[in-house]
Amino acid sequence: MNSRSPAGIVAGVDGSPQATAAAEWAAQEAERRGCALHLVHAVNTGTVTLSPRASEAVTDLILKNAQSVLDEATGKLAAAHPGLRLTGDVVPRDAALAVLTAAEHAELAVVGSRGHGGFASLLLGSVSLRICAHSSCPTVVVRQTASSGDHILVAIRDERDGEALRFGLREAETFGLPVRAVHVWSPVVADVAHAAPMIDELGEEAHQHKQLLDHTCDPVREDYPDIPVRTDHLTGATAGTLVEASRNAALLVIARHQPAPHFGLRLGGAVHAVLHHAHCPVAVVPV
Repeated sequence: MNSRSPAGIVAGVDGSPQATAAAEWAAQEAERRGCALHLVHAVNTGTVTLSPRASEAVTDLILKNAQSVLDEATGKLAAAHPGLRLTGDVVPRDAALAVLTAAEHAELAVVGSRGHGGFASLLLGSVSLRICAHSSCPTVVVRQTASSGDHILVAIRDERDGEALRFGLREAETFGLPVRAVHVWSPVVADVAHAAPMIDELGEEAHQHKQLLDHTCDPVREDYPDIPVRTDHLTGATAGTLVEASRNAALLVIARHQPAPHFGLRLGGAVHAVLHHAHCPVAVVPV
């Protein structure tokens, strides 16, 4: 067992429909990039019984069943993508830690929105959230039914998000799609009764946000002159605006600004909301 994958794409699998959809998305992405795909199936073998012999037998059974799940996932992907370089491991540890470790030197991690654990009503599982919060590489979260959109959507918060845009442009290049870069802001004026005397101030504020968007996007898109990039600065609630904008996107790319502590899931309100409600796969890019 090699817990660290070679450079390429790492995908977590557990036999759930969401993880199966994520693995298929990862396989297609690996083909687009021309890189390898490594599957990780993590299982908890911490079974304790009164008999050491019985405990060992239960552990062996758990690992055998886990290997069957991995073999089934690998077999389906190999049949659907015969030219794909495909490897896989069963890892006896916490699922999030298993994927995070495997992805330490990977280009990309891909996970389903949730696995077999937890409540069926959950839109996003704790394992996926932890991986998005702590992964050192970009992480894509895929729902059971991934939409087919006509562009790559990139959320731009401030000038630190150039790396997220660069990731989005690379994805657009592999997908053969244009990019839409969106910056969402809320006007300072909240009292409509006093808005009229402040039209000039609002216009100046809008101009500043447009400048922020241009200053972030212009240097990056110069490196991708053949990819059309549309920029929009929109007013409203960031999370809701991005979720609505994702309806026709093939992928929504958003930056994770702050490195999360060892314990906790500080992803930010907008990131958390789009992971739960976006209409397309979401890529979280650490910046």
